[in-house]
Amino acid sequence: MGTPQERLPERKDEILGEGARLRVVLKERSDAREVEIVGNRKGLLALAAICSGLAELTPEQLLTPANHYHLDECFWGTEKGSIPLIVLCSEKGWSEPDPRGASTQGLVR
Repeated sequence: MGTPQERLPERKDEILGEGARLRVVLKERSDAREVEIVGNRKGLLALAAICSGLAELTPEQLLTPANHYHLDECFWGTEKGSIPLIVLCSEKGWSEPDPRGASTQGLVR
């Protein structure tokens, strides 16, 4: 395997913005588990830059290790106590869109 390359170098200033803070927490209540992502504005903008940057990769790039980004205390520097999170862009394994045009996305509370 070759030397690791920087992910999304064109978004570096947004992703590594000074003062960006992000915390990723797993909450468990009764039989439900939720992932909560809390950040200041710069932290959420950094996460948005990661997501949109991955979404703009070419189909060829999606087949390489460039298709994901690690967020944890060691890589991106999420807040202490955060659970590790991997943001991955993949076109495989999704159900076909509803032919009537209805959304197949989950509901947001």
